[in-house]
Amino acid sequence: MRPRIALQVLALLLASIPLLAVAQELTAPATIGKPASKVYRQVMPDGKIIYSDKPVKGAKIDETIIPDPANVNTWKSETGKRPVVPPRVESTPVTKTPPLAAASKRKSEDEANTNVIKAEMLLEDARKKQRNGVEPLPGERTGNASGGSRLNEIYNARQLALQRDVVQAEAMLKKAIRERDALQGTPATR
Repeated sequence: MRPRIALQVLALLLASIPLLAVAQELTAPATIGKPASKVYRQVMPDGKIIYSDKPVKGAKIDETIIPDPANVNTWKSETGKRPVVPPRVESTPVTKTPPLAAASKRKSEDEANTNVIKAEMLLEDARKKQRNGVEPLPGERTGNASGGSRLNEIYNARQLALQRDVVQAEAMLKKAIRERDALQGTPATR
């Protein structure tokens, strides 16, 4: 009885192998190969129109289309190489920004408020640059005899320039607040 069951199981397995192969063939994604060099527009005897890269038996070729060759794979996306740009050591000094309007000009309160906001933004940017500039840049460390390194004069000069920008931005903000308060007729608070 056991050999009979084994034979039946073996027969079922052998019968299912072609079905598995067909199922895999039907569900497998289409292989991507060379694009068609010609596409035929064909008319079947019953009037159906078929486009194919091979002539179909029984169909009349109505038109032959030669597609333009695809130069690139539109589905593939590669990021371009980033250009090698050395880090900019010097930033735009606060003094190079457009100056605030002179006090001798009659300004409206809106212009004065705008100038205060601009000065606050400049101060915030200068402080942010100073915070981000704490880390030494390439070339700002010098090796010493014990095998370590120390921060050099370039680093110190950059830190002084960042500090100077913050001080200038603070002075511009104080000036803008004084001018705004003078227009409003209120005493300066800062």
